[in-house]
Amino acid sequence: MISSKAKEAVGWYSKNRVIYQTLAKKVESIVREILESKSINCHSITSRAKPISSYKEKASQEKYKNPRSEIKDMAGIRVITYTDSDAKRVSEIVEGIFEIDLKHSIDKAKQLGVDRVGYRSIHYVGTLGRGRLKLPENTMFKDMCFEIQIRSILQHAWAEFEHDRNYKFKGVLPTDMIRRLSILAGSLELIDREFDSISEAIDVYAKDVGEKAELGDLS
Repeated sequence: MISSKAKEAVGWYSKNRVIYQTLAKKVESIVREILESKSINCHSITSRAKPISSYKEKASQEKYKNPRSEIKDMAGIRVITYTDSDAKRVSEIVEGIFEIDLKHSIDKAKQLGVDRVGYRSIHYVGTLGRGRLKLPENTMFKDMCFEIQIRSILQHAWAEFEHDRNYKFKGVLPTDMIRRLSILAGSLELIDREFDSISEAIDVYAKDVGEKAELGDLS
């Protein structure tokens, strides 16, 4: 049975969800324009307001004493890059253009430590910042936060697979299956690094060829 505090929070969110949808679209537009201006090609940039059913499920969890202030992902933006290095570049840009709440932001890769593999993604909680909030069209977003998830396309593939697996089966898997999943996660991480390495090598080679061509070496 849903508690009174959760019920009150769900009622509040139901009335304000459309504003969170507008905020999500606003942040998506800002991120898209800045990444395009810096020639960072992404697989996708999407946004959404949390479905009311998902908010209700989350607000009902005992760990939330005040769901209205403790739940931070009502407006969500997701950036999927082609390489891990681009994901890191996007992260640096996001930290520079929004006011980030580092206390509630998480780098899932750092959480894994040095001896574990698995879900890797960066989750930022932030606001538009005082400068943007002074603009008349943004005053409605005062005291509202959003979450930005940044990951490479391979990290996204793992996240979707893991989410689907956990949704279908919430019990304890046999040891051999857990081992196979760990090997798969490690392999995806290695492939991510190889994509980065090849991408960098191509950039260096292209620059070298260009410089030689300018000097008249057309071989």
